[in-house]
Amino acid sequence: MQQSMEKNVEKQMIIRTFEPNLDQLKQTARQLAHMQDVSLNLYGQASEVLIVVTARAFAQAAATELTESVAEQFELSLGDTVYGRGKGSLAYFTAGELIEHEANIAAADAETGALLEEEFSHTKRGPSVFDFGEGSYHDRRFLNKVQAAEERYADEGDAAQSVAARAVAASKYGHADFGAAVMGIGSGEAVYIAVAYRGYVYLRRFKDSDTASKSAALMMLDLIRRLMKKQPVNNARMFKAYSDFDWNEPITRKRANPYLAPIIVLAVLLVLLAGACWYFFTHYSLGGGQGSSLPADNSTGASVPAAPDVQAPAPSVPQPAGDGNTSGADSTVPPAADSVQPADSTPTASDGAQAGGNVVQPFA
Repeated sequence: MQQSMEKNVEKQMIIRTFEPNLDQLKQTARQLAHMQDVSLNLYGQASEVLIVVTARAFAQAAATELTESVAEQFELSLGDTVYGRGKGSLAYFTAGELIEHEANIAAADAETGALLEEEFSHTKRGPSVFDFGEGSYHDRRFLNKVQAAEERYADEGDAAQSVAARAVAASKYGHADFGAAVMGIGSGEAVYIAVAYRGYVYLRRFKDSDTASKSAALMMLDLIRRLMKKQPVNNARMFKAYSDFDWNEPITRKRANPYLAPIIVLAVLLVLLAGACWYFFTHYSLGGGQGSSLPADNSTGASVPAAPDVQAPAPSVPQPAGDGNTSGADSTVPPAADSVQPADSTPTASDGAQAGGNVVQPFA
């Protein structure tokens, strides 16, 4: 019975980081060291640090909960330097981001290609994002184009400009989203790495050492991963592609304002609302007073003007002189104002004159 109550269920989790803040890492590890039934082990190589968390509990669910809690504490403390959990390498997670965004990488030369090939060869995702030299650094025509670009855009003896020109040319002539290049390994001095992406090139420089090859490969993969996830790349210097840049004067890209898109949408909605209100108040009236108007009835097809209140007097018609029953004075008296003229009355002399012909009076 005593043996069955022992915490014999063990759960292990690996938290993978690249270039974490070591002071922050040690502080978090000390804070979690007091937790019972949890042990921590750290393994580092070429700026990559693996945190192995081991938890013991009575049941599998309790052990899993412990490891998840510890992993969340490290991720919260170390930020974007944590690139994944589990047994997958940095190349594995970088390839996953490239597959999700349908992007790929091209190496500028055989040296760079060998470094990336070594990392991608350990994951099945590698062939989906890296050509392993089939269309780039094993092709003589490709290498000649890269060399020509380096001679054209880089000053002689400037290693930073040379590696940047190689990376940009690899992306262009390799028909890839990313171009990568490395220079200076084994020189005993400075090592430069470059990653070209969307018209810009990102460079890093570090001192040559025994682990320079591994560090250069991981740095390139970490840069690509950050660019894919739109994370800050504060550990690299950014320059315009194919530019005669100065290493000490990098450019900075302004971070996108997260409130810009909502502000634009709100402004467009306000403009539409104002236009709708203007249209409503200019075409319809809600008051019903003197200035109100009703929509016209177009069913009749044409409007008919209203008759005037007072009819204009008819022009006088001259009478012949031989009529003895009426006097000359009576013949000039106009009809009464209240008399109504029939609609089909005979045209008057003025109407005939307007028509352009002689008018014969039927009652003359």
